[in-house]
Amino acid sequence: MRDSELLQAIWRGELWPAQGDGARQAGRLMRALLPVRTIRLAAGRGVDRALILLDETELMPALPLGDVLAEELDLDVPYGSLVVVEEADLLTAPVDRDDLSYHLGALVGEVLTMIVRRGLFPLESESDALYVMACSYHRMAAGSGLQLLGLVPNPFRAGLAASLGAYWTGARSSRTEMSGLFLTPDFLGCPKLRGFLSASDAGFSAPDPARVPADLMLFPGGTRTFPEWLGLVEAAVRAECAAQARRQNADV
Repeated sequence: MRDSELLQAIWRGELWPAQGDGARQAGRLMRALLPVRTIRLAAGRGVDRALILLDETELMPALPLGDVLAEELDLDVPYGSLVVVEEADLLTAPVDRDDLSYHLGALVGEVLTMIVRRGLFPLESESDALYVMACSYHRMAAGSGLQLLGLVPNPFRAGLAASLGAYWTGARSSRTEMSGLFLTPDFLGCPKLRGFLSASDAGFSAPDPARVPADLMLFPGGTRTFPEWLGLVEAAVRAECAAQARRQNADV
């Protein structure tokens, strides 16, 4: 769905605040995974699983999404909010923990690729940064806290793989990604994937996934604006990439 189509969908009443058991459970897990101010909407049609935008996204010149949601849907949209538009059926159907976990993994993957596309990291370090962030979430999924909230690790990792696979191979979506490199739960440690990334990006240094902390993307202090959280992510990921490089040099 393009920005102009999103605006039309809002005007036609095809988007509304996310509700239902699925929405509530997904919301709890999203806050644990991505502690960012988030506005979650359900879409009756036109969205393939989910669409992730920032409140500042201009749907028309000088018409940011946050202002449209405040005016048309009477929502309070704080500055720096993440806006997640999801298929209504995913949120209103009886909760299937595996499907919900896959969905959240795909969402997290989309946010990670969004971070890289914002140019926070030097071009030659982007693959390392994305790989390190993904490794952290891959390990985080095994935590008891997330599992007690309903997250199932392997489906979450499969969703994460779907988003990253489409990004790294340049496929239009995970449905058209045919490399076979993203099909197993331990895909990030797969020698074939690491070889593919090294061959396609000379800057990829093959960080050690076992040494990436599970809490790399977790920061004390509760929910933040997206720009605030982004600043913490940038600092943490840069530090981890530097630490990985030092360890690699020491091992030579």
